[in-house]
Amino acid sequence: MNNGRKKVGAASVGAILVLSLLATACGKSEDQPAASSSASTSPSSSPTTSAQPLSKYSPPIEVSTVRAVDATFKYAEGDSIDSNIWTKIFENDYGIKVKNVWSVDASQYHQKLNVSVASGDIPDFLEVNKEEMKRLADADMLEDLTKVWGQFATPYLKNVLNQDGGVGFKAATIGGKLLGIPRTYSNGGISTAPMLYVRTDWLQKLNLPEPKTMNDVFNIATAFAKQDPDGNGKADTIGLALNKDFMDGGHGSLNGFFNGYHAYVDLFIKDAGGKLVYSSVQKEMKEPLKKLQELYKDGVLDKEFGVKPAAKIQEDVAAGRVGLAYGTVADGGYIQKENHTKDAKAQWKAYPLVSVDAKPANPQLSDTAGTFYVVKKGSKHPEAVVQLANIYVNRYYETSYAPSPNPFISDSKTGIFPGKYAPVMIDPLNTNLEAFHKVQDALAKGDGSKLDFPANIHFDRLTKFKAGDDTMWFSNMVFGAKGTYSVIDTYDQAKVGQYNLFLGSATPAMSEKLPTLKKKVYETYTKIIMGDASIDDFDKFADEFKKLGGDTIEKEVNDWYNKNK
Repeated sequence: MNNGRKKVGAASVGAILVLSLLATACGKSEDQPAASSSASTSPSSSPTTSAQPLSKYSPPIEVSTVRAVDATFKYAEGDSIDSNIWTKIFENDYGIKVKNVWSVDASQYHQKLNVSVASGDIPDFLEVNKEEMKRLADADMLEDLTKVWGQFATPYLKNVLNQDGGVGFKAATIGGKLLGIPRTYSNGGISTAPMLYVRTDWLQKLNLPEPKTMNDVFNIATAFAKQDPDGNGKADTIGLALNKDFMDGGHGSLNGFFNGYHAYVDLFIKDAGGKLVYSSVQKEMKEPLKKLQELYKDGVLDKEFGVKPAAKIQEDVAAGRVGLAYGTVADGGYIQKENHTKDAKAQWKAYPLVSVDAKPANPQLSDTAGTFYVVKKGSKHPEAVVQLANIYVNRYYETSYAPSPNPFISDSKTGIFPGKYAPVMIDPLNTNLEAFHKVQDALAKGDGSKLDFPANIHFDRLTKFKAGDDTMWFSNMVFGAKGTYSVIDTYDQAKVGQYNLFLGSATPAMSEKLPTLKKKVYETYTKIIMGDASIDDFDKFADEFKKLGGDTIEKEVNDWYNKNK
């Protein structure tokens, strides 16, 4: 399943764009590779083990790891992945020498790692995905980090990694043992929830109300497609933007649309009996598909959506052909921004998901962690990975560490971002949401002098926007009082959000059959929406899905769930 999981060494497109346009809104996550634990070797048994979190080792210790790098890793003269600002901080300030056994391009990381795992030759700690963690656990190659975590994680780090209510740690627990430290991101958790983007100048022109129900959405979409909202006398506008990968969660996806019907995409959720079932083939999907079929037939949806990638939707938005789309929190800062840049009259606003009935819509959320830091069984210093996480998180987030040069801020002239050199990177899920609160409070008081990074950056931009600098429109779209983070704040205050309830590694049947079954889901949905298949074919497909492996997958998923409740 996709569910927002990131690959080691691969930057998400959304993260790259929002960080480049919002100037490292997350502080450190730009172009980061994507990425929870009882110690069989007691850390107190080693004479060089640090007595407490963040204390310096004396004599120094050495721990080994492996790294994924890519073309975005740039270095100052004399620096490298093996010797840089972070390696000096670790060694000089904390007595930890980190040795890279090997480093490869991110595209080769998993292949190289598989070779190391097969040979039994892994470093002291490394970053792995769920499947790799499970294979290492099955081979009894991982240290149980439960005691290590309890003893060495700072209170602040513990708080950071419990912002999701323990979802990440549950994913890292195998057989009752905490075998990894989850890697979280500052745009994760509730910030991954979908929302509805509406072009408000078109609403006003056509005298339409803001969306409060799904019926409002249908009416707005129809009007935007048929009433010439751009005033050019041509039938060239799209009612509701939709891309061919409409279940990927990106701009022009349908996740938020389905959530409005209390249906979910590519998740395992509980049915009425408490059993985990695959969301994409549940009966709740039938009504939204039927409505989409009607909208398509009526010319409200783009006739070419079946061949349109998400990038094309962005072009359509920029060109002023779109006024309604489901998307995520960062989109307004770079997708809608392009439309406003080309047409200053174009105004957008993001709204929380609306429902088809009296029951509020519950937005689906991505996994909070897709990769984990694990430790080789028998490693002399299993606590070192926790100490490295402490250093990264506490020196920046808790103490606002600000040396010169600062490893957490990109050099505007060279594009060098030392933050990514750190071998252990963990970001609070709510960094940007908390920054939003700080900024709004400072704006209300008219004083941003005490703000820390990144709130101070957004305060400065919003102050410029309020003073008439329209180049800061994108910042207002995201961090303004009615920006996209106000939608995330609404979700957060309401305590809503549907996570995938299956948090384990892919089961045998899932690995073998689910990729093919997901393709069939796309094919079936697309045919239904375009009218090439009857809505009743959904029921036939749901039965076929079960026979082709869905029942086996659900059995394996429930076996895992019953053991890990």
